[in-house]
Amino acid sequence: MVVSDSDPQAPAFAFADSCLIADANGAVETAAAADRYSRKIRKIDGVLCLTDYALAAATVTERLRLPGIPMHVAELASDRLAIKRSFQSAGIPTPWHAEISTPQELQRVVIARGKAVAIMPVENLGSHGRQLMSEVEDPAAAFQQTREASPSQRVLVELAPEGERLMLDCWMEKGAGQVAGTHDNSAKDIAGRAASALGISDGPAVCEIVAGQVVGIAARAGGEVFLSKAIAAALG
Repeated sequence: MVVSDSDPQAPAFAFADSCLIADANGAVETAAAADRYSRKIRKIDGVLCLTDYALAAATVTERLRLPGIPMHVAELASDRLAIKRSFQSAGIPTPWHAEISTPQELQRVVIARGKAVAIMPVENLGSHGRQLMSEVEDPAAAFQQTREASPSQRVLVELAPEGERLMLDCWMEKGAGQVAGTHDNSAKDIAGRAASALGISDGPAVCEIVAGQVVGIAARAGGEVFLSKAIAAALG
């Protein structure tokens, strides 16, 4: 097993047979490192994405001609604003959101909508750079930190709904979805529709739902429930 990370002390390296030092924010860099390894050391047979770097994984699979999600799907799944637009077009419930460029814009949002809002990089990087305004003492400093966490220096603000939080593992096959993590059929339906809205017709996804709204989604494998399917698909 080959593991790629930019941090030489990455915890996953302890379980790896081989390690690639490459920044997943640089999809081309990661693909080049994987290509060199596959040609010069040992052939890579498949790629499994377990973190929120779908674009890096897709760039590797495209370069090595391996099974994986199409590049246009990975590009969509890596951009929170594009994801939100696809959800709105498909009628999938998602919180109010907007891109902001200055701390002053953030302050106006807080005045208008209260502190139950969160800021995060536009790039879909999971919790990296995400900050809840109700927990922040200095909004201007928080804005700057989040902007620095974004590879493109872009910041998204959105309402942070309160309620039951569901992290659902999805497996899509020929456009049909299986969803694990809840007995709520409505939530399962929303998660399957959200994965479809991203163009994921075959493969894994992880969907986060709060109070009936999709607050996050990633084109990657989640827990163990569909892991064997994801491995089999990655190996073709």
